[in-house]
Amino acid sequence: MYFSPKKHILSDVIMKVALLRLFGAGVYGALRLLMRRTSMLPDMADAMIWRAQVATSAAVLVLSAVIFVRALYSIAKGLRSVPKEDRMEMARLQEEVFGENNSALPVETIRRLLRIWLTILVGAQSMYDFSAVIYRRFVANLTQFFIDSTGGTGETYVSIYNLTHGFKYQGMLIALLLGAMMTGIFLDDRALKITSVIIACLFMVSIAGLEMFTLSLMGRSYGIVWSSVIFHLMETVGLFALALYLRRRYNGV
Repeated sequence: MYFSPKKHILSDVIMKVALLRLFGAGVYGALRLLMRRTSMLPDMADAMIWRAQVATSAAVLVLSAVIFVRALYSIAKGLRSVPKEDRMEMARLQEEVFGENNSALPVETIRRLLRIWLTILVGAQSMYDFSAVIYRRFVANLTQFFIDSTGGTGETYVSIYNLTHGFKYQGMLIALLLGAMMTGIFLDDRALKITSVIIACLFMVSIAGLEMFTLSLMGRSYGIVWSSVIFHLMETVGLFALALYLRRRYNGV
């Protein structure tokens, strides 16, 4: 059974979640600028900024789950209204009316992909948020060590912080890239597969080969970790671009 070409179930859900994550990132970014104090310490060491991050992440996680559950319920409701023995006949009728390319995937496959992305954008995201808590403890201990140590230097601290920061994002980025790769495999889409590999390579290069970049803006200095930039672009703009690509490239997905 195929959906009407006017419906884009998977791409709509991914787009909604991507826009939600963009909005959450914008809110957190604004709060981070307002609450940031003049300090050489990383922002995650600030308790107020950390609470703002936890609150926005939790809100985005819950709302993302609601979006997926509603979409899956809508599919289940639609399937219940059609007897199993009539579904293949409806698919053949739709192909006669709209053409063979009416929808790239049958509804059952779209439902499986929705469950995959639900696992990634809610399940894996929950694990990423937990890892962020543990990583914050590591940064706090590292900061205290360098404060107490007489032999440590600021350059060494920055280097360790930059090198370890990529591991904070690695698990979630792998999950996102696997989601894109699985979608590409289901759709037999070479562009999605190649793009996933390129982003993975760029992320590895950013961890191993790029130093932290310091940007001075309005009298404040901001340390830019390139692995963080790639990850946050992937989880927001990249997700939105994926949804837009699926919507324009494939009918009914």
